[in-house]
Amino acid sequence: MLWPTLPFDPRETLTSYADRLSMFHTGRGMERLLRDNGIHHEHFVSGRVEAVAEFATIIGQQVEKIRRNAIRVFQRSGEFRGEAMSKSFLLPQAKRYCPACLAEDGGPTDWKFRLLWGFRHVKRCDRHGVWLTATGNAAASSLRVAMNEMELVEPVHAVAEQPSYLDWLRERLSGTCGDEPAWLADQTLEHVLAASEMIGGVLQHGHKVKMRKLSLAETEEAIDIGFSIYSEGADAVVEALDTIRQTSPASAVQAGPLAHYGKLFDWLEHRCNAIDPGPIRDLLRDHIVKHSAVEPGTKVLGVEITERRFHTLYSLSAEVGIDRPRLSRLLRKLGKIPVDATEVEGGNLVFDAVTTVPLIEAFQTAIPLRDVPEYLGATKRQIEILYREGFVQPLVPRTDRGSVRHVVFGRSHLDGILKKIADLPVKTFPNDEGLHPIAYACQRGAGSFEGVFSDVIEGRLEGFRHPEKAGIGAVYVDVAASIEMRKSA
Repeated sequence: MLWPTLPFDPRETLTSYADRLSMFHTGRGMERLLRDNGIHHEHFVSGRVEAVAEFATIIGQQVEKIRRNAIRVFQRSGEFRGEAMSKSFLLPQAKRYCPACLAEDGGPTDWKFRLLWGFRHVKRCDRHGVWLTATGNAAASSLRVAMNEMELVEPVHAVAEQPSYLDWLRERLSGTCGDEPAWLADQTLEHVLAASEMIGGVLQHGHKVKMRKLSLAETEEAIDIGFSIYSEGADAVVEALDTIRQTSPASAVQAGPLAHYGKLFDWLEHRCNAIDPGPIRDLLRDHIVKHSAVEPGTKVLGVEITERRFHTLYSLSAEVGIDRPRLSRLLRKLGKIPVDATEVEGGNLVFDAVTTVPLIEAFQTAIPLRDVPEYLGATKRQIEILYREGFVQPLVPRTDRGSVRHVVFGRSHLDGILKKIADLPVKTFPNDEGLHPIAYACQRGAGSFEGVFSDVIEGRLEGFRHPEKAGIGAVYVDVAASIEMRKSA
């Protein structure tokens, strides 16, 4: 076992600690200490488990404690504390530093490269509130080598308050996020920060934002805005997606998700395929399918959509076989398209496939009010009563737009009434058994027409069907039984 050893700082990267320890023992860099102890340098720097375990053994530390500060580097990705991450999310190389922290550390052999500084989304020192400064050698794993005898620059203080996402990240790394919501606790660090960055970037700087070209302050502000939304949960994210879509400059009917969601969609579609981006991808996919007329068989963010949920005016026209101008007029009558909407605005609307298609198809076979008496086998007066009482329902409710001038009834609705009549028991000679048509029974005190008919259809009063008649005119009831039921009620 190596002795003596330097105290291990849990805020420091493992490679930084190894370099300080090597300078203490050998006066040379980390590679010398590793080689003297039979540890492969490249394996250790890339965070291989066996190399880290060997190092823990020679310094007399628990492997799990040491591994917490090791950053595993693969060819195209990385891993930190069991969380898969993209290669650029957290780097072991000493690319940035806080001048105030290094001044407190002492000389170059005492400089510690903090874990926080390796996160791409961290722009300032969480302790001193100064912007992190780039080193001269972005490939070095220790600050001593990266600085290459450069003088420490003067700290530049950040004007804005420390962002809340930085506090959250520090607490998450130190294990002090005791009351962290399950929504955040179930996600990796990169899930939270990357999604926050893209949501805040699009909201703050538009759909075509280029995050790499933003200043440190602008980037930090965008991440913090996104984090304030993302940390609230899925509902808050969906509200943000609503805003992003509503503020999109896209106006063309054929505009796709890239136009509606900008760099957020581009990131999820093209730039995070190596690492699962977390729940943000499912939330955006659901939002796209909910607000866009996605054709069945289309892949949206890696998942094939098998069922259409929405139609545009164009796809709805093809589905129901009605030319677009006529369909547009019909949808305006139904209140599905605002009366004052332009053709372009109408073309950009989407319509729920589950409710709209059956409604349009029902209109194609609908029965006008004037023909309903014949269809149901009733008198005009009887139908007027049933219509007034709401027993027969028009396709367009009387309170909706177009209901007065376009009173029609769906065949399926009327057929449902006829089906209930057809299911009544048949009587061959109803008059011989004291049974009479509803109209006659009502004249003899059985009750109102709508009341008696409703009682029969709903099964409260026993009714019968004449085998030689059809529709409402075929319904017979026992007058005495109806009167007795009224008295009992």
